[in-house]
Amino acid sequence: SSSTLLFSFISAAVGLDCTGNDALLQVKYNITEDVWNSTRPSNIYALPFLILQDNEQQQQQTEYSTFTDLVDIEKCLPRDECSTVVVAGLPTSTYDISFDGEHVEIGARFHYEEKNPITSTDVGTCIKHPPTCQDTEALVEVQFWSGQFSYRNNEFRIEDKHGDTILNGGSTSREYSSVIYSLNSTYACVARQNSCYTFLIGSGFEWNQGYSLPAYSLFFDGSLVHTNDSFQFDSAQFGDSCQPLCNQDNESLVELFLYDDDQFDFEYKWELKLLADDSSTPFASGEVSIGLNKSPLYHKTMCTPKQSCSSFLISAPAASGLNMPIYSLATDATIYREIQWYPGFNSQTPNNQTTTMGSCTVNGLCDVQTHDLFDLEVHTPAAYKFWDGRSSVMIPYGNVTWNFDYSDDEKRVPPISRSDALLSASHYISTAYKTGSSYRTIECVPKSKGNCDYSFNMTADSAVVSYAVKKNGVQLVNTQGVEGLIWKNHDSFMTKLLMTPFGQSCSPPNPSKRGLSAGSIAGIVIACLLVLCLLLCVITMCLKRSRREEQQNQRDEEDPLRETLL
Repeated sequence: SSSTLLFSFISAAVGLDCTGNDALLQVKYNITEDVWNSTRPSNIYALPFLILQDNEQQQQQTEYSTFTDLVDIEKCLPRDECSTVVVAGLPTSTYDISFDGEHVEIGARFHYEEKNPITSTDVGTCIKHPPTCQDTEALVEVQFWSGQFSYRNNEFRIEDKHGDTILNGGSTSREYSSVIYSLNSTYACVARQNSCYTFLIGSGFEWNQGYSLPAYSLFFDGSLVHTNDSFQFDSAQFGDSCQPLCNQDNESLVELFLYDDDQFDFEYKWELKLLADDSSTPFASGEVSIGLNKSPLYHKTMCTPKQSCSSFLISAPAASGLNMPIYSLATDATIYREIQWYPGFNSQTPNNQTTTMGSCTVNGLCDVQTHDLFDLEVHTPAAYKFWDGRSSVMIPYGNVTWNFDYSDDEKRVPPISRSDALLSASHYISTAYKTGSSYRTIECVPKSKGNCDYSFNMTADSAVVSYAVKKNGVQLVNTQGVEGLIWKNHDSFMTKLLMTPFGQSCSPPNPSKRGLSAGSIAGIVIACLLVLCLLLCVITMCLKRSRREEQQNQRDEEDPLRETLL
């Protein structure tokens, strides 16, 4: 990348005289210290800043840590080139931008923190060149804001109804900037009537709650179709002849996204099987080829019979271990898995992964002699706020924590071969949860020796509005709040839990009424034995001392001369 960051850029020159083909850029602040203090966000790390980006994608940036840092900017810039002024973390009413003596309206605005936006304003000669469409065509435009990430971490495209790409941008598009805080537009002329188009987008980083995340706006024939500033994957259909992808009466829509921008040639394979189908032939299968000059974004939709139980298998070559794809799998908008996968990284992450979806029964999916069917459905709230007050349509995956594990705390401490719970939320979602969405996990789990050996445990502060746990199709309702051990990010800790025993007619263990565990009993027995041994030693020493004194007195009585000599 040719981009550079010069953090020392602050110019307060007064009456700067620009010569030749240069013109004066001015950014003037009209904010009082009281307004500065009242508009600071609760997160002190979301500092205001200003960036100047020139036509060569060179960046000059300064941060405003305190009110006294706000110094008016004056700089000479080429008049016939395009430059961009990015201002973040200040109310738009508190600064003015002018170029070559003329006021410039503040440009596109994006989310930065809960009180103030980040804006991107072009100055100079910034001529956009959208194509001139014919009368029977409509203009499609995608505006993409990279936020605090570079374009190289994102990919989008638009496909026609035949699956052919008619527009793309991001990682494989050289015309797109690789610098942060960049706004670009991509255009195409497409048929206006009797058409249907699909917009697809994916990111190569796991979504996080950072500031100024990537965002996009999709326009068709001058109208806004869709916009989003919080996504891992997203899609949208537009056009006058779009129809549902599946027959909604008797079919379910299975949707697969995968993103991997590795530059080495690589190939994933996947297959979808209907478990009620006796045929060994998969219902659907495919290959995902990645590498240099290949799109890192893969997307596939399939229609399966409603009420069917399906199994999705994805595999990577045995030589993998460095690839880290992110993939998402959903059926009828219920998400079953969305993770960053590390195939072959170690013994805990094999080169293949299976996800079960749909309407499954214990008889149809599991060996009923040795396994039970675990079925969890989680619903997230319609709205979510971070600790600093920011609203978000995404929930960090760590804010929804659940395990399926042993009911007894001591049994949850795993052997060396197991570094996590039997089942854990992070096995299925490691990116982020969407607000107002459904998530589901279906697994065959080993039968326990006792009816209540296992339990489902969710942290009491998890960002969910409701959830349901089923064993062999029967919903379990005997949930109780307890203090217990749970796994999170391959580490265990004690916290308040909502514990649901994975069995019938059993109560969650109450810490205040629990009997002593086997380990506790063993510890008490050992302590008692040590105390007993110590007591025996003391008694023995006392007896020996008493005997010595008696023997000495006896000798004194038998030898009168000894007393005389003394």
